[in-house]
Amino acid sequence: MLAAILAAIGAVLATPYPWVALVLVGTGYIVYRERLARLGRAGSGGGRPLAVLAVLAALTGVVALILFALVMVLRIPAVWILLGVGGVGYAIYRVARRIRRERLEVLFLDAVAARHASDPRAVELLGALEHRGRHEADAWLLVAADAASRARYQDALAALERAAARVHGIGRLSSGIALAFPGLPAPLSFRPEGGGAGSVEVALAQMHVLAGAPREALGALKLSIADPAYSLGVCALADAHVALGEIDQATTALKQAADAPNCAPELSRSLRYKLARLLEDHESRSAAVREYKALLAQGGQEDAVERLQALRTEIKQEQRREEEARRIEEEARRIEQARRIEEARVEEEARRQRALRAEEQATLEQALAKLEAARGPAGRRSAVRAGLDRLTLQELRDQLLLEASRIEVDAVLEKVDGLKTAAAKRRHLLAALEALRADEIPDDLQAQQIRWIEEALAALEM
Repeated sequence: MLAAILAAIGAVLATPYPWVALVLVGTGYIVYRERLARLGRAGSGGGRPLAVLAVLAALTGVVALILFALVMVLRIPAVWILLGVGGVGYAIYRVARRIRRERLEVLFLDAVAARHASDPRAVELLGALEHRGRHEADAWLLVAADAASRARYQDALAALERAAARVHGIGRLSSGIALAFPGLPAPLSFRPEGGGAGSVEVALAQMHVLAGAPREALGALKLSIADPAYSLGVCALADAHVALGEIDQATTALKQAADAPNCAPELSRSLRYKLARLLEDHESRSAAVREYKALLAQGGQEDAVERLQALRTEIKQEQRREEEARRIEEEARRIEQARRIEEARVEEEARRQRALRAEEQATLEQALAKLEAARGPAGRRSAVRAGLDRLTLQELRDQLLLEASRIEVDAVLEKVDGLKTAAAKRRHLLAALEALRADEIPDDLQAQQIRWIEEALAALEM
């Protein structure tokens, strides 16, 4: 049928009739254009009918020659054989590709199921998926999630970078998948209809944080608030700030993520719980209590009630410790003040005693001078009484009495030396000895004077 049609077209083109028809059409068109020009409604090409006719004739000739050549080629049997072989080969290629795709999808689903069931074959299946699905974003995302769960963060980063290079192919194996990554409070959703690129960015940022490169996470993650992964992305930024020691920025980021308009209620509760724990761990107990209360108002999360009660108990204990510390500090301050007052009193008393001693020492020296200058026992007794009346320190009074007894003994010994009879000498020496033993001065202080008199008495016996 097709050969007959091609033969008919070739026979028609080989006759002069098509060309005569072309000439007649061109002549009619020229007449039509001339008439329009006379009426003043010439369109494009008006006034140049011969040029238009020449162009139309050239185009028609070219089209006719192409059709004639095509008819001649299609009348060759080898061309149809070649077209048939090419069609069969293309069909085989499409079928084989479909079979490979289906097998890869089965392998992907088996790997997902094995990971979910903690099947030992999961490692083997993921290795095969990494080899056979190296051109698929879904395969690299699954490999990255498994590596991250095993704390192989550098391997997870490498897999995520390969997935990011094929982000437009997300969903070809899975039609959308949710994968959990360490440190994020909720799984990341990778869907072909949107959100996949943002989720890949969030996963990359979180892996940078866990791999010890939080600065790269801060620079790499740039999401708009309308992105479905925005809240989880801000959570990853908060982890980066915590790793850098920027706690204020981290708390601000978590508040922003928890209060985002498109944040799901369950995710908002998880983010607020994380914020409360961060504040609690960094000694911001009052702020943590506020966040736990807000969390309970949203419906609670995990051990929020227990944490809130424990925080309140800690705050009360801290308040009691602070009150006890203030009381101890106040007591120490009072004791220190009393000590200083006592030291000042002791110092003042010592100063007064020093002044009194200096004054009485001068009085003693004056009394001793008068005692030395006195003539006779009566004068010496008068000088001693006058000195004792003015002295209050017992030590100085004893010193005055001791010096008076020494002077008195010296006077007795000197007088005894002037007596001629032994009986008179004995009488004066015994009287002096009795006077020494009867006075107010202890005998041990005037032992030397007593010895002198006793030695004088002993010399009389010889």
